[in-house]
Amino acid sequence: MCGFVGFSDPRGAPETSRATAERMLSAIAHRGPDGSGWCHHRGVTFAHCALAFVDPEGGRQPFTSRSGAVAVVFNGEIYNHAELRRALLADGAALRTTSDTEVLVELYEREGAGALDRLRGMYAFALHDARTDTTLLVRDPLGKKPLYYTRTPDGVAFASELAALLRHPDCPRTPDVTATADYLVLQAFPAPGSAVTGVHKVRPGSYLRFRRGSEEEVEYWRPELGPARGRVSAREAGARFGELFTAAVARRTASTPRRLGVLLSGGLDSSAVAAVAQRLSADPVPTFSAGFDDPAFDESGHAEAVARHLGTEHHTIRVGQRDLAEVVTGEYAGADEPLADPSLLPTRLICREARRRVRGVLTGDGADELLLGYRFFQAERAMETLLRVIPADRIQTLARLARHLPERSGNLPVRAALQQLARGVRAAPEHRFYASTAPFGPGELAGLFSAGARERLTDHEPFREIARLLAGRPALTPMERSQLGIMCHFLRDVILTKADRGGMRSALEIRSPFLDLDLVEFCGSLPTDLKLRRFTSKYLLRGVAADWLPRQTVRQTKLGFRTPLAELLRGALRPVLVDSLAPGALAAGGMFDPVAVRGLVDAHLTRRRDNSRRLWALLCYQLWYEGQLASARTTHSGPPVLSKETRHAV
Repeated sequence: MCGFVGFSDPRGAPETSRATAERMLSAIAHRGPDGSGWCHHRGVTFAHCALAFVDPEGGRQPFTSRSGAVAVVFNGEIYNHAELRRALLADGAALRTTSDTEVLVELYEREGAGALDRLRGMYAFALHDARTDTTLLVRDPLGKKPLYYTRTPDGVAFASELAALLRHPDCPRTPDVTATADYLVLQAFPAPGSAVTGVHKVRPGSYLRFRRGSEEEVEYWRPELGPARGRVSAREAGARFGELFTAAVARRTASTPRRLGVLLSGGLDSSAVAAVAQRLSADPVPTFSAGFDDPAFDESGHAEAVARHLGTEHHTIRVGQRDLAEVVTGEYAGADEPLADPSLLPTRLICREARRRVRGVLTGDGADELLLGYRFFQAERAMETLLRVIPADRIQTLARLARHLPERSGNLPVRAALQQLARGVRAAPEHRFYASTAPFGPGELAGLFSAGARERLTDHEPFREIARLLAGRPALTPMERSQLGIMCHFLRDVILTKADRGGMRSALEIRSPFLDLDLVEFCGSLPTDLKLRRFTSKYLLRGVAADWLPRQTVRQTKLGFRTPLAELLRGALRPVLVDSLAPGALAAGGMFDPVAVRGLVDAHLTRRRDNSRRLWALLCYQLWYEGQLASARTTHSGPPVLSKETRHAV
């Protein structure tokens, strides 16, 4: 979806608005192959390309309310639309379709922004209310769907992807140095910033209200942690967790008649999702997993064992270096925004294959953040214990001895893990995860940027958003502060960005039952020991899933969905790495110091040091810059994608 309020062309011609909408929409045509349309609603231009799951004909967008007062373009799905429709009908609404889009627009017309509290789903939408000449840009509580915007001389322009916004003639095109510094620490451009100065993202759980030149941001939801009043037993919590989790899977499968699959890694989280999905289905559920050629990274056997146990229709996609490199060379220049999570590569390959059979999948995303599943949380617990008896500098010295250990290229090498511990031991709990895993530490950035970029690198504080969410919460424990810090950026800006981009590039919708709002709020109210019992992570989920899955799946510790990045950069991607990070290419962008980058490249290629995470972050940025930002400075053209059945001015 995309659109804009007002237009800088003094003629204000509808043809000009439509041409701009077509150019913007052509950049995101991959998100919606089921038709497209546009409309001009009382000074606001809307455009939309559809990936239909509910009432494809009746729910065509842009959609206007029965009264004509409210128009909307909407990306995602309202999972509880049937329940909300019944409530609207009981209230006397005369609905024309069975679509969730109509439910959204009619509910808003009656209740205004208060309707957001009743929605359960993943969504980003832009809405214009002619009664008050108000435009709203809204993003779901967890930020599953993206929404960018920029102020223009006459209003605001918005789009589901930055690439579409860059095709608006009034969109800025200057790289944001401070935001890029954030990216090099956090692996993503955190909301509300973006890679481009003057372009912003709507924060998760927030909406922006534009009216007659004014702008207001309202946060309608934020994650809360801390035990609720009254002690809950493990048995009671487990029973309630099982109910909410089953309901979350059911919401996502029952809200559409379309067949859905599951991305099955073989770990506990995705296996639990597959187990419930299969229990709710009369037919075998399609499941998909990746099998790496490198045995150090291949865990496809776990997924195949779970699939046999559950009786799913399983598909293993074999992944080699050449396949991973093809994603980079074929897609990264056209990426929406740089993302330095290398697991996007196999995710794209799985999603591409899954789209041949289904148009939507369920995943286990969110369980690690909600239920303290990452190994980091176990290390954090050990850290709390060690710091009571050993000074931080001693722990740091012991961890640094890891540099004398031999390097290996497999999954989670010991040397790298211990070095990460050394980097994070002195950080605050909410920063420790990022201090230990960041491609670049904040203190390392000055030597990486060019002299010109350093002059613009002001007020760099990558943890601003974490500080905002922690403000006024002094009672949180160190573990809760760590958890909130990870939910703030790693979940919202990395994991969910990867899911949206990995799927929607192939018009495959990804649904995350663990991020059902009711389940998120319930898990947030639980005491820590029901999530991490001593050193047993995801304690409640393991208990609930014991009746569904093989014992080994419930008890095992997964290594994670990782990519053999170090060898990929020395092998199939070596030519791309060398060319893209060559001094001439970097000098053209003016962001990074070519000498500093050349040192990182040489050390990695000669195996003196594993710089794969650093080089990957730089490579992703440079490919994006050359493919999107540099080219956008000289052209805004693009092939039209609107279908012949377009909507006209209303």
